[in-house]
Amino acid sequence: MDTGDRHHLQDIYATNKPEEDDFTPQVAEDVLSEHKRAMRFESAKNFILGGVSLLLLLALVYIITQTYINSQKRQTTLTSYATEYVPRATLESEDQWLLDYETDFGDPKWDGKGERPLNTLWIKKAAFNIVMAQQAVRVKKYKAAISYYENALEIFPKIEGLKADLGALYFQTKQFDKALALLGNIPDDELTPEMRNNLGVACLDAKAYDRAEEYLKKAIEGKDKYPEPYKNLALVYKAQNKEDKAIKAFEHYIDLRPNDLDTRHTYALYLTSIERWDIAASVLEKLTEEITDVPNLYFLLARVENKNNQPQKSIEALKRGMLLSDAASALGYMTDKEFDKLRKNKDFKQIIESTKKQKK
Repeated sequence: MDTGDRHHLQDIYATNKPEEDDFTPQVAEDVLSEHKRAMRFESAKNFILGGVSLLLLLALVYIITQTYINSQKRQTTLTSYATEYVPRATLESEDQWLLDYETDFGDPKWDGKGERPLNTLWIKKAAFNIVMAQQAVRVKKYKAAISYYENALEIFPKIEGLKADLGALYFQTKQFDKALALLGNIPDDELTPEMRNNLGVACLDAKAYDRAEEYLKKAIEGKDKYPEPYKNLALVYKAQNKEDKAIKAFEHYIDLRPNDLDTRHTYALYLTSIERWDIAASVLEKLTEEITDVPNLYFLLARVENKNNQPQKSIEALKRGMLLSDAASALGYMTDKEFDKLRKNKDFKQIIESTKKQKK
C-alpha cells in the first residue's frame, strides 16, 4: 500500500482544537460537587455567626433590664428618707456606702436628754446628710439638698461652712426670710461676694435698704468687677429717691455688662421718670443703635429729644419708629401734649397727615 495515501488518510482526522476544550463529564461533576460543599460551609458559618450575635444581643438586653430593675430598687429604698431621689451614679465611689445604710442615718432626731452625743453614729449621720446634700445640689434637687443640710445642722449646729451653703439654697428657692435669719450672723470670712449680693437682694425685697446697701457695698469691695451688686445698689438708691447715687450705680453696672439691653432700657425709663432728659437721650441714642426693631424705643427717644428742645432729632426718631409700627401706634405717641410745640413744624405736619391717611 502506498504510504503517501495512508498519511493523507490520517490527516483527515487531524485537529487543531486544544485538549483543554474537550468536554469531560467526570471533571464537571467534581467541580459542581466542590461548589456545593463550599456553599454548605458558608451557610453553616453564617448560621453560627448569626446565633452568636443573637446570644450577645439577648445578653445585652438582660444586663440593661437588670440594671434598670436594680436602680428602681435602690430608688425605692432611698425615697424612704430623702425628699427627692438623688441617683447613686452621682456619688463618688468612696461615698457609695451612704446608700447602703439603714434609713435612720438620714434622721437627725434624738431623745433630747442632755447634750447630743458626739459618737460614731452621729458623726456618720451628719456625714450622710452633708454628702447627700452636696450631691442633691449637683443634680439640682434643691429642696432635697435643703432638707439634708437642715438635718446636718440639727445634728451639729456648729459645723463650719454649712450655713453659707444652706443660705445660698434658701436664696435659690426664694426663701429670703430664712436666708436672712440664717446668714445674718455668719462671720464675714465665710461670706463670699455672691452671698453678700444675695443678702443685699433679700434686704431690698424686705425694704431694709440700709442693710441692703451695706451688704452690696461689701460685695463690691470683695470683687470689684462683679456687676450684679452695682445693679442691685442702683435699685436700692432708686427706691430711696437718691437719684445721683442711682445714676452712678447704673452707669457702673452698664460699663461692666453693656450687653444687658433690658437693664439699659429700664435705666432710660428711670431717667425719664426723674426728668434727666440729657442723660436719657444719650442712653437711648446708643440703645437704638443696637436695638433697631422696637418702635417704642424710637418713640421714647422722640419724646426725650423733644424735651431737650431738639425738634429735628425728635421728628427723625418718630419717622424711624413709624417704619416699624402701625399708624395708630404712631399717632398715639404723636398726639401727646408734649408734642404741641412741634405741631407748626412742616415735617411734623407731614407725619400727622400721612398717619391719618394710613389710619383711614
